[in-house]
Amino acid sequence: MNTTVTPRRRLLRTTGWFACTVALLLLLLGTQYLSHYVLPDQWDARLYTVLAYTSHMAVLAFLPWLLLVAPLCLLLPRPGLVLPLSALLAAAGAAWLLLDALLFAEQQFHLNALTMTLLGWQTLAFGVLYFVIFAALGGLDLRWLWRRTAVPARRNRGGWVAAGVLGALLVAQLQHVWADAHYYVPITGLTHYLPLYYPATAKRILVRHGWVDLEQNRERQLLAKVGRRTGQMRYPQSPLQCSTPQPRYNLVMVLVDCMRDDMLNGEVAPRLSHFADRAEPFLNHFSGGNASRMGVFSLFYGLPATYWQQVESTQQPPVLMQQVLANGYQLGIFGSSPLYRPVSLDRTAFARVPDLRMETPSTTDRAYERDWRITQEWLGFLDGRDPDRPFFGFLFYDSPNAKDAPDDYPVRFFPEQDTEMARRFAAYRTAIHYSDSLIGEVLDDLERRGLLEETIVLVTADHGEGFDEDGLGFAGHGNAFDRRQLRVPFVLAWPGRTPARHAHRTSHDDWVVTVMQELFGCTNPATDYASGRSLFDGTSWDWLIAGGYHNFAILEPDQVIVNQVRGGMEVRDLAYRLKPDPKLHQSVIAQALRETSRFYR
Repeated sequence: MNTTVTPRRRLLRTTGWFACTVALLLLLLGTQYLSHYVLPDQWDARLYTVLAYTSHMAVLAFLPWLLLVAPLCLLLPRPGLVLPLSALLAAAGAAWLLLDALLFAEQQFHLNALTMTLLGWQTLAFGVLYFVIFAALGGLDLRWLWRRTAVPARRNRGGWVAAGVLGALLVAQLQHVWADAHYYVPITGLTHYLPLYYPATAKRILVRHGWVDLEQNRERQLLAKVGRRTGQMRYPQSPLQCSTPQPRYNLVMVLVDCMRDDMLNGEVAPRLSHFADRAEPFLNHFSGGNASRMGVFSLFYGLPATYWQQVESTQQPPVLMQQVLANGYQLGIFGSSPLYRPVSLDRTAFARVPDLRMETPSTTDRAYERDWRITQEWLGFLDGRDPDRPFFGFLFYDSPNAKDAPDDYPVRFFPEQDTEMARRFAAYRTAIHYSDSLIGEVLDDLERRGLLEETIVLVTADHGEGFDEDGLGFAGHGNAFDRRQLRVPFVLAWPGRTPARHAHRTSHDDWVVTVMQELFGCTNPATDYASGRSLFDGTSWDWLIAGGYHNFAILEPDQVIVNQVRGGMEVRDLAYRLKPDPKLHQSVIAQALRETSRFYR
């Protein structure tokens, strides 16, 4: 019988089993995350919690081994190099997880380069101490394992461990795919609690193949959620104290996807520009996000987009829509793009709306046709409404995002240069002009019916759009927190108010507060349910949180602090150029980060 073991095989076995012990350590340290999570009653959700938590901690432990240690064992099978490196990597991972768990327990957000700036030297010193302790323990464990692997293994126990981890990972991810498509909150509600956890979803694929009926699933879960506790957010923080609105104004919100603020002019948007002259335009207004999901979320919730994932997973509706429903408003909700993609309005803003119209049928699947259709359906809604009840309207136009207008549209903008970017910018302006014409029909119809004097009308956008005007490589949206992607038009017509132009810094976070106080007579402090303040108090924000799909930024009047996708941080000036010697205001960072976690307490 051969009793010799090659150096490569011995190192692979030693470090592989060491990764298993690291996984057990992470499982123990990570229990602090679950201590803040209320275990669901449903057996399948409990199974998911166990499988997702176990497999995720195992993945965090095994990834360094798969990506670095195992290749090193094969290329440079030197125990004096591989074993110390394994111990140091494991110690760094365990120390990071422990600090992250402690931070999450205190503030309800995870560790990254931005939150690191708030840690005092005592916390960092403890982090170093944890690292030293874990490195010493890891060294002892590796020494013991190195002796144990001197002879060939009699059984392939490692294969069974790997199969168990992969099986748990696969089952948990399939459970989440199913739960996400079926609006099953007991499973989707776990995501926020685990660090670096990005579970699988496949809603688009399932819908495309007809394997999931989103509307049926949504309605079933909507009924099941009535009266049930939803997640761990304390939102609102106190019961709302509101009165029946008198007079009962109608409320209409019109959103234009991708329209940035400098497009509000007589050439590109003549109808909206004319409307602004008779209303109240806010000229220094920022969205709460650089993409649709985050921008719309900030408008409806008045909260940082960092809450989006938790709200979406638990289907927590905004207080604004709760008051709309409580006051018996008739609902006319029309989105050009499907409400479930990519904004998930069916799971957020309109989570409690029965019989929600999920998507707009079209014969060509072009944005301009869908925009035309939602305009016509809106007019039909007004024809059939009950005149004795107020109505809430929501129209979301998509043509500027798609750079799409009818082929025979009479107004065209032409590129100033023979470049692809110039052609896209010309198509973008043409599409805005087209959407502007449809919005003009909506406004004219309200005036013709005599409803403008009793209807609050807001026209704004979810976010802006860039065309690499500064040569920094930022085109489109969702990839920068500059003013072209964040500043949007915000035109508000409120019955009884004198037309005025407002220049103070405002944001989407202020809209909910304004409506709750001025329309629904809510006397709660705004901090009970939002991060903003009333648009009408004339106060500029000192800082603002803007969200992206995987990151966020803290906007100050003179700089932007970007929390990067991979955990890094950068500071940029107002021209969005990197600042070589940035000055960080710790008080601002602390306030902003506190706002991202305040509703978890």
